[in-house]
Amino acid sequence: MAGFRARVSHLGRVLMMVGCNRMNRNVAQISLYALFAAMAAMLQGCTLGHREFYRQTAPESYASVRSTKIFEYSNVNLRELYEILFSDYLILGESSFNGPYEDPVSSRAYANSIGADVFIVSTQFSETRTSFMPITTPTTSTTTFSGMAGGSNFYGLATSYGTQTTQVPISVSRYDQQGMYLRNAKHITPLWEQTSAAYPANGTSIYDGLWSNDKYLVKVYVSEKKVVGFIDRLKDKELAWKHSELKFVFNPETGAGVYLMGDKTPMPAKFATNQFGHFEVKLIPSGERFSFARVGAEVSGN
Repeated sequence: MAGFRARVSHLGRVLMMVGCNRMNRNVAQISLYALFAAMAAMLQGCTLGHREFYRQTAPESYASVRSTKIFEYSNVNLRELYEILFSDYLILGESSFNGPYEDPVSSRAYANSIGADVFIVSTQFSETRTSFMPITTPTTSTTTFSGMAGGSNFYGLATSYGTQTTQVPISVSRYDQQGMYLRNAKHITPLWEQTSAAYPANGTSIYDGLWSNDKYLVKVYVSEKKVVGFIDRLKDKELAWKHSELKFVFNPETGAGVYLMGDKTPMPAKFATNQFGHFEVKLIPSGERFSFARVGAEVSGN
């Protein structure tokens, strides 16, 4: 009888161990299903819309390039931006679609393949849509049992297995997205590669001199009736700029020009001096501002 009791007790321990192991596996499976649900949500935005909805406008095809320069803008009219900043470039083709946000970098390989030296993109939020995805997960139900046989008590566990389907809400933000693939057909030196060597000083203005903020020391002078600014020294050593590289250029009569951001993205901007004597840059259309103070004066701005 003692042997029977020992076997029943061992059986109970085995059933408990099996139940726990299966439970652990089910927890892992449920976690995987949750992961799959998150991946499914992300994969909704993984199609390359800039390639799928590409329309060629150039009369011929061009040889591929090694690395396309990509510039991304928000809430701008891409055609107007092209006329202001990139009109010297040939438009190879355009893309336009509405959908989940697409990182333009994912289209670099395609831009390379069609010979685009520059790929400019405009993104504007349109709406958020919610859909439901059925997710089936395993379920377990465990009960205990006990009794007496041959004058000895016994006990154990009984586990049943099944599945349960849950509707998981997935919210996806959608954007109006436009792209332009551009070719440097005239072989000009891009703004983001220009230096002071291409701009001889031949005039004067109220902006002439050294201007500074917490990131840059900029040398400003007049060249061919335009005010130009070049990096004289970096205060933030992590910035990818070199001495004498072009930082901005504008028309002193209208104040309209181009400012190169920290990553060298060219931005349309307005330039002027404010009531504090600081040299101020206002980006268009975001309205973001930067300001510089003459060297020796109090520095203001970012």
